Order: sequence, then structure tokens, then C-alpha cells
Amino acid sequence: MSERENREQIPTEFNAEQTQRTLRRQDRVEGGQREKTVSDFPSAAALGQVLKDLDFPADKSSIIRFVEQSNKLERNEVLPLVQKIEERQYQNVSEVAEAARLVQG
Repeated sequence: MSERENREQIPTEFNAEQTQRTLRRQDRVEGGQREKTVSDFPSAAALGQVLKDLDFPADKSSIIRFVEQSNKLERNEVLPLVQKIEERQYQNVSEVAEAARLVQG
């Protein structure tokens, strides 16, 4: 798969409608339902992109420092999200996304 094809699979404001259609189709598949609901796909994807190389576990100040030092374009979108999370240890990006209220479970 090419780099361009990978990027097109990341939810953004430009493909939000396509993402929602895919989720509705997945919800109709018999079997287990999704355990978590993503409330803001573009922000959750940006958070994942910026934090993907962070070594976990990490506390809030480490996460903020990592985002501030990031050279990724999404950095400016992600910084306000991580600044509002509570002060504690996070084990992975999913926990940070939940704390930022991008994911409900």
C-alpha cells in the first residue's frame, strides 16, 4: 500500500462522511459491537499521529512536552487537547484520547 493510500484511510474533516458511512456499515455486521465511540475522528487521528512515537507510560507534562517538540503538522491541533487532560500516568494513546474526551467507552 502506498503512502497516499495510507493517508486516505486516516479520518479527517475531508473524509468524515465516508468514515461515518463505513462505521454505519460496520455496526450492521452481526457479532460484537464497538466498545468505544469516537466523537471526533479528525482530532483523534491527529492525536494518534502526533503521539505514535511517544514512549508510554507517560504523564501529562511529558505528553505536552512531546507534542510541543513535535514537527508534525497536527501538533497545533493536538496541543490544546492534551493541555486539558488530567494529571496522571497514561499507558497508551487510547487513554489520552479518552482523557481528552475524543473517545467514549
